[in-house]
Amino acid sequence: MMAAWSVLAAFYPSILLPSPLEVVAALCSLAASGELARELATTVWRLLVAFALGGGLGIALGVPAGRARPLAALLRPIMAVLAGVPPISWLALALIWFGTGSLAPIVVAWLVAMPAVFVATLEGMRALDRDLADMARAFGLQRLDMLREVYLPALTPHLLSGLSTAAALTVRVGVMGEFLASSTGVGSAMALARTRLETAEVLAWVVVALGLLMLAEGLLLRPLARRAAVWRKEG
Repeated sequence: MMAAWSVLAAFYPSILLPSPLEVVAALCSLAASGELARELATTVWRLLVAFALGGGLGIALGVPAGRARPLAALLRPIMAVLAGVPPISWLALALIWFGTGSLAPIVVAWLVAMPAVFVATLEGMRALDRDLADMARAFGLQRLDMLREVYLPALTPHLLSGLSTAAALTVRVGVMGEFLASSTGVGSAMALARTRLETAEVLAWVVVALGLLMLAEGLLLRPLARRAAVWRKEG
């Protein structure tokens, strides 16, 4: 892929397709100036806040919905609407409601991520062995023991899938929100480079965004999956 990119770059001007070396040089320049660290730090804390809100509320709503069918019937259409609305529509509204800044990308990423976690949690609760739960209660298991021995084994596979989807959505939508509705962060820096026609810098920020996607999977979700696998074997 890199070889094909280099060959194609030789036939086009840098403003259309810079070479991989030019993109690396732009990335090094951003790092040396401190801009990379500054914008990356801003984006990372926004993404963490949005992911925590989306994941936390998705689980908090999905667990009781999985135990009460009327609540599930009420919440599922709402989550379907949240998941079905294009993120660009939420961004347009967020710009009107919150203006430019941190709140718009955080809120939009949260709204997009939450339904994925809610649905995964709901499915995990429905996969719960009700007879096993009733038997555990009959034997007097306390809440923490119920959580560890009954609920977590049923929820974990579904939650990991939902959190993985939510993490990817958070990064994609969060960076897009910065591109369109913020003056700071990776997405905003990408937009500014575009207006200056600095194509190599634009691609450097794209590489940074892709790195965030891989880090979300590698640093957060894979360790959780390994820990869950060890926990299931120990149980």
